[in-house]
Amino acid sequence: MEQRLHKHMKAPGSLRASSRLRSPAWRATLLGAAILALLLAGCELFPSNASVFSGKKYAIVVGINDYIDPRINDLNYCVPDANSISTMLAGWTVKLITAQSNESINKYATKSKLKAAFDNVPQDAQTFLFYYSGHGDGGYLPEEAYIIPSDYNGNFNTMISSEELLGWLAGISANNKVVIFDSCFSGGFVQAPDSLDAVPGNYTKGNKSSSIEMFLRFGELLSRNWEARVSGSNDSSAPLVISAAGWAEKSLEPDPATKFNNVGHGYFTYYLLEAASKDANSRMKGDADGDNVLSCLEAYSYAKTALESSGYDFLPHISGGLRDFALIDNRGN
Repeated sequence: MEQRLHKHMKAPGSLRASSRLRSPAWRATLLGAAILALLLAGCELFPSNASVFSGKKYAIVVGINDYIDPRINDLNYCVPDANSISTMLAGWTVKLITAQSNESINKYATKSKLKAAFDNVPQDAQTFLFYYSGHGDGGYLPEEAYIIPSDYNGNFNTMISSEELLGWLAGISANNKVVIFDSCFSGGFVQAPDSLDAVPGNYTKGNKSSSIEMFLRFGELLSRNWEARVSGSNDSSAPLVISAAGWAEKSLEPDPATKFNNVGHGYFTYYLLEAASKDANSRMKGDADGDNVLSCLEAYSYAKTALESSGYDFLPHISGGLRDFALIDNRGN
C-alpha cells in the first residue's frame, strides 16, 4: 500500500520503541498455543449461549471529520466509519455522534458532549460499546493515549486521556464493556493491572521477534481467560479493547486525492465492517465457527488477517479482559 493519511495529532516528543512483552510462564504459553491453534482452525472458544450474548446492548459511536480549531487538519472518512458501524450494530441501541462539517457552529462532538453521552448510558444496559474514529495522540509511553474531541485547542486538558476515559467507563453499570478505536496510538488505552495487549505496541511488519512476541502475548491472553472460564470465575475489571494501532503506531485512512485502493473508510474499520458482511451463502464473513454470531474476537481476527494479507504496515490490537461479546447475533433470523 502507498502511504496514507494519519489519524493522529502532531505533538512534541519522540516515539519510544521499548517492548511491553510480559514473559508468560511455560504453562500459560503452551496452553495459549493450544487454544490459539483451535482458534485458527475455526473452533468455537466461547459457548454460544453465554449470557453476554443476551440482554440490552447500548453503544456510543463517534466519528469526527471536522475539527473546530483551523490549525488541526480535518479527516475524511471518520464520519463514514461511524455511520457504517452504527448500521452494522443490528440489535443495539446506538447513540451516534458525528462531526461532518460546520462543527464550530454545531459542536456535536465536543468533549462535554461526549462526556454527557457517557453519563446518559441507560442503567439497564448489560453490554456497552464505545466506538471512536478520529484523531488520536500519544506515542510517548506505553499506556498513555488520548482521543481528540472536536473542540481540542492544543491544550492537553481538552483531549480525553486513557485515564479519563477509563473513569468514564467505570461510571457505566453494564457488566460487559467493549471499546473499539480507529485512531493513532490507541493501543495505550488499557491500564488495568489484569490487562494484556495481544500485539506488541510497536509491532514491526516482517520482524520475526515481533511475530513471536505477538504469538506469545495472544496465547497468554487466551489462556488467562480460558482458565477463568473453566474455573467458573472471570473477575477481570478491564474492558475488552480493540484498537487499530499500538501505543507507538499510527492508524491510516486513504488519501482522497487518489482513487487507488480508496475503500472510503479507515482501513481497520473497513475490514471490521467486512467481517459482518455476507458471503455468497449469506454467512457473515468473519463468523469463523458458523454459529450465526459475530463475536468481538472473530471480528478482530478477521480484520487482523485481512490487514496482514493486504500489506498494511500495522496490525490491530486486542487487549483487556477478554470475555468474548457478540457484536451481531443472527441466530434468531
